[in-house]
Amino acid sequence: MLRMLEAQAPAKQNATDTINTLSSRLNSATLLEDRRAAILGLRSFAKEYPASVASGALRGLISSLTKDSEDVDTTKVVLETLLMLFNPNENSPEASDDIALWLADEFTQVSRTGLPSSTY
Repeated sequence: MLRMLEAQAPAKQNATDTINTLSSRLNSATLLEDRRAAILGLRSFAKEYPASVASGALRGLISSLTKDSEDVDTTKVVLETLLMLFNPNENSPEASDDIALWLADEFTQVSRTGLPSSTY
């Protein structure tokens, strides 16, 4: 019986796939609540998988700071997520000092042009 249930269980999703799904939801969501839910999910991965979160969701997170600036709760979650990206868990397989430079560069591009850069 247990084997039959295991065979019917959905395939397990790895962290990268989940981050990509959440990033896609953040970028395509039209409702504030949906964007906030995606950001909360991304925040849960930001400490351990900063490079994956940054590469998939950085533009959406930055965009949310403008788009959702009037919603204090969403802005707080975005800023917490960005802080985690700048200061990842040292034991993370993705931890690197280069991530902070990459993030700073992306913010510099945004401040110069008003839009996120088109390439990473």
